[in-house]
Amino acid sequence: MASLSLKLLAVGAAISIGAILGANTSNAAPVAAVPIVVDYGTTSVPVVQIDHRYGHYRPPYRPAFCTPRQAANKANRMGIYRARVAVNRNVIRVAGWKRGLRTVVVFARAPGCPFIR
Repeated sequence: MASLSLKLLAVGAAISIGAILGANTSNAAPVAAVPIVVDYGTTSVPVVQIDHRYGHYRPPYRPAFCTPRQAANKANRMGIYRARVAVNRNVIRVAGWKRGLRTVVVFARAPGCPFIR
């Protein structure tokens, strides 16, 4: 049986207490934007990240059609690995392996890469 050192016990206790106190105080404390200071030559400029609450939200860029990279990522999330992508005018065909069997899925070129078969 391995012996426990005093340092190991102290570190474990400190982490446990920090987790307990951090969980209790994190809900009560408001979240504020933390300024980041950027050094540009001899001057430093504080940069503040603006969150999406007051009309500053910009949705992530989404192209008007399905790209081969999006289709490959979606196939990967479906469980297909070692994917090969074939692009047609109307569809994107992704072939790969899933659970040891060869699998082919077809996505439309519409936004969001809808699954066809």
